[in-house]
Amino acid sequence: MAYDDLLKIRTWSRDGTKTSHITELLQSKTWSGSYQDCARKLTYTALPEALSELGGRVRLYHEADILFSGSVFARQRNSLEDIFSVTAYDRGIYLKKNETYRKVRSQTPEAVTAQLCAEFGIRTGTLAATGVKLSRNFLPATLYQVIQTMYTLASEQTGKQYQIRFRADTLEVVEKARGPETLRLLPGSNLLSCQSSESIENLVTSVAVYDQEYRRIATYDSTEGLRALYGLMQQAIRASDKEDPAKSARQILEENGVKTTITAKCLGNTKLITGNAVVVHEPVTGTDGLFWILSDSHTTVSGVYQTTVTLDFRNLMDKQEAGSVPTE
Repeated sequence: MAYDDLLKIRTWSRDGTKTSHITELLQSKTWSGSYQDCARKLTYTALPEALSELGGRVRLYHEADILFSGSVFARQRNSLEDIFSVTAYDRGIYLKKNETYRKVRSQTPEAVTAQLCAEFGIRTGTLAATGVKLSRNFLPATLYQVIQTMYTLASEQTGKQYQIRFRADTLEVVEKARGPETLRLLPGSNLLSCQSSESIENLVTSVAVYDQEYRRIATYDSTEGLRALYGLMQQAIRASDKEDPAKSARQILEENGVKTTITAKCLGNTKLITGNAVVVHEPVTGTDGLFWILSDSHTTVSGVYQTTVTLDFRNLMDKQEAGSVPTE
């Protein structure tokens, strides 16, 4: 049995009174996500008789496991083709569609996440425990910004990285760490191709800090010696009472280093999702070692199931810093 034979889609009408298994009516389907998106997306093309109402529920199954549970947010029909295209998002989309005002005082990210989800009727599963108590004013911010900001600030103290995602209809926050779902990708086995590219087009090798009188008061160079290698590429920032300029400079240098992009095309596997790690051994491009999945796309066309992942040797999280530090 082909792996794709186990991937099924079931849909419901908007009012929930009708349901249909539409897998046999599909021409293609793509399930995807990114570390900067809290909502995973499912797109598919289908014959007109496939039940796919705007606002209707959609689920993607692998055998009995629910890989995706969401709602139809867009439909498109072309008069020249006897098919239509559908875009659905999982419940993570509602984290970005709802805003709140929130005064946080000496609370952990996991406690704030649980409170917000209870208030907005979102079911929760495992919420990564940080034990870091924080205070912050959010005026206003989306639910995603509140949760991700709290975990971003906690990450600075714990040194760990966190990922928000939904398992079926349940929100979970996981620590990004190597685990049992870490796969090994090998040419001639499950790795179909690998592409590696490097760029210094957006490189910053030095950060200059200026005071309110336009005087330079500090300079921070890349600790990797990039200024000597590639020349002076300076970004200027102004010192602020609210932010540590050294911290801001280090973040700018970290986020604007030599950009290495690795894209791997593999035999389809549902464990290859954003937040998980993989071990790659590919001699032609020299890609070898442990990498983190920054984005993933699972596509089926004519029964052929393939997964494409974007990889980075750094364990990154979507850093958010919404809101402000309380002044009282």
